[in-house]
Amino acid sequence: MQYIGSGLQDRMKLLGIDISTLATMTFIDEEVIDDIIHNKTAYEEIDEFDLSLICNALHCDALYFVDDEVKNRDLLVSTMNRGRDSVKSKNVKVKIQDFMNDYIFVNEVLLEEAYFGEKRYSFDKKCA
Repeated sequence: MQYIGSGLQDRMKLLGIDISTLATMTFIDEEVIDDIIHNKTAYEEIDEFDLSLICNALHCDALYFVDDEVKNRDLLVSTMNRGRDSVKSKNVKVKIQDFMNDYIFVNEVLLEEAYFGEKRYSFDKKCA
């Protein structure tokens, strides 16, 4: 079993978020978050929806806590120690990361639509 308590707590500290604030942002009981932080609940035992809410509030992927490659690709982590960072600058960085992820998603959808739209068109043309 994997425990993500220290990783979760580190991410919260980076963003200046305490347990109470995270609980409010995610609608998850403080006790549930506290159990995760104090390694009373293993990563595999965390409800998938709860983990999704936590990751959304902390601007990270669910694998961030268990996969070093995902963690190292995180914009906030990869730009650490490059000058002074404040909570405000870190929040700006995660918003930029969110924007980049949204842009990639929309771009993939548009490419998929163009690909399938082209296939549909050529299929319709053959049938006509």
